Amino acid sequence: MNARSADLVAYALLVGAALAGLLLWPALPDSMAIHFGAGGEPDSFVAKPVAVVLAPAIGVGAVLLVRYAPEWASRTRSPDIETLSVVFVGSVIAYVQGFVYAWNLGYRLSIWVVLGPVLLVAAVFVAYTYRGEGTPS
Repeated sequence: MNARSADLVAYALLVGAALAGLLLWPALPDSMAIHFGAGGEPDSFVAKPVAVVLAPAIGVGAVLLVRYAPEWASRTRSPDIETLSVVFVGSVIAYVQGFVYAWNLGYRLSIWVVLGPVLLVAAVFVAYTYRGEGTPS
C-alpha cells in the first residue's frame, strides 16, 4: 500500500467513526463515558458532541504526527513501517471509538474485547518491524 492510500484509509476510518456518531446521535446519551479504568468502569464523561468528535480529531492529529513528524522523532527509517503505522493508528482509534459508542448504548463489553485485539495486532506489528528492519533505531 502506498503512503497516499494508507492516509486515505486512516482518514476514512476516522471520518467513518465520526459519521457513525452522527447516525447514532439520537440514541446516544447527553453525557457519554469516554475513558475506562482498569476494571472496565467509566471514569471520565463528556458532553455528547465532544464524545463524538474528540477521538476522531485526536486520530487525525496522530496520523498527521506519524506521517509528518521530523526525521529525528521517527523510530524507523522505513517508509513501509511508517505507512503501516498510519493505518494502525487510524484503525485503533476508530475501533476504540466504536467501543465507546457501544458502551454508551448499553452494551457492556469486557474491556478485553477491546484491548485483546489491539494488543495482539500491536504485538504482530512490532514483530514485523523487528523482522523487517532489525532493532528499531
